[in-house]
Amino acid sequence: MRIACLYLSGFAVQVERRIDPALCGKPVIIGGYHHETGRVREVSGEAAAFGVTPDMLLRQAYQLCPAGTFLPYREEKYREVFSSVLLEVAQLCPLVEPEPPAHIMLGLRYERDGRRFVVDVMTAIEWQPGFQSSCGIASSRFAARIASEDAGPSQVLAFEDGEERAFLRDLPVGRLSLSAAVVRKLQLFGIARAGELLHLPAGALEAQFGKEGQALLEIVRGEDNRDVEQWKGVREIVRTRCFDAPVGHGGELLEATRGLLEALCRGLQAQWQCCGCLALTFILEGGEVKQEDLHLKEPSSSPEVLWRRLMPCIEWLAGAISVEELRLTASDLCSAPGTQSSFLDGPRRATAQFNEAVGVLQQRYGRDVVKKVVARRGGRLPEERFSFVPCDPEKR
Repeated sequence: MRIACLYLSGFAVQVERRIDPALCGKPVIIGGYHHETGRVREVSGEAAAFGVTPDMLLRQAYQLCPAGTFLPYREEKYREVFSSVLLEVAQLCPLVEPEPPAHIMLGLRYERDGRRFVVDVMTAIEWQPGFQSSCGIASSRFAARIASEDAGPSQVLAFEDGEERAFLRDLPVGRLSLSAAVVRKLQLFGIARAGELLHLPAGALEAQFGKEGQALLEIVRGEDNRDVEQWKGVREIVRTRCFDAPVGHGGELLEATRGLLEALCRGLQAQWQCCGCLALTFILEGGEVKQEDLHLKEPSSSPEVLWRRLMPCIEWLAGAISVEELRLTASDLCSAPGTQSSFLDGPRRATAQFNEAVGVLQQRYGRDVVKKVVARRGGRLPEERFSFVPCDPEKR
């Protein structure tokens, strides 16, 4: 199966620039403030031009780029935004597997034109969530991942089998999926390129590096062809509201909670999900935390249903203490119950859109994916009076 990998280059920088557009075009360094004792996690292209690199000490980065904007690495925020990108991709591709913090694997089992398909996906995530990406296509997961990193912004780098093996053999060992200790040991042995590992006995690599050595040969040979597992979605959805000044008035707190709940329900409904547990958290003035967990008998994504359950909790938690931050967390997520309806009853509507949708499904999954019911003559039993045949939109 052909595998594609989407790479969101400089993902943390892209997130920060979406939050603050004023950062666009300026050198951005993420990992902490310049006076802190830490290391750089990610840099923008403008900061890289000054010689700033990931894993560099923050004080060294400041010496090279004193005009840069230094920001903390907000892992929770990046994870939340990464999940929103995953949701957009999952609506377009049935086989999606995340590799945080910046890679998304796509299975192209059902796609006839893999390059055209991934271009459509890249365009969708650029227009909807607003993130730029690159993509690699290969027969192995690792080759697709490396190709995505080597492709230019908004570009696709696809390998055929012969090209893929030659590319992997010429790869520096530092770019292999290995621990730093194994890379250092290989360099001490004088091994600089991945292809040089093929000249070593497989038993020697396994004896020296254990399972990591065995997996190393599979990567270099292009045999890392594990199927892409289907993503099951996020485990929880969080919505947060921070107040400029602590809020203690009951009416104002109720209004803020209602608005936060409606935003949370919109997120659930966009994923066709319901929550079985809703947690209400108040961070009070002074740092004290109060939380109440609501376990629902029937999962729901309805603002009205959840609001009736929240009302008593707000009155119990708020009290007379001012609230600095309000948080709602939906967990125990499950699929929303579906209802069956028929578009055949009544007058025909949107025929052109229906034909186009059927054509797209047949192109992606095969001609038999959509069928229609036709009557048969001579059947005595009810199940013999009708049959399913492939639906041809042009002959409807």
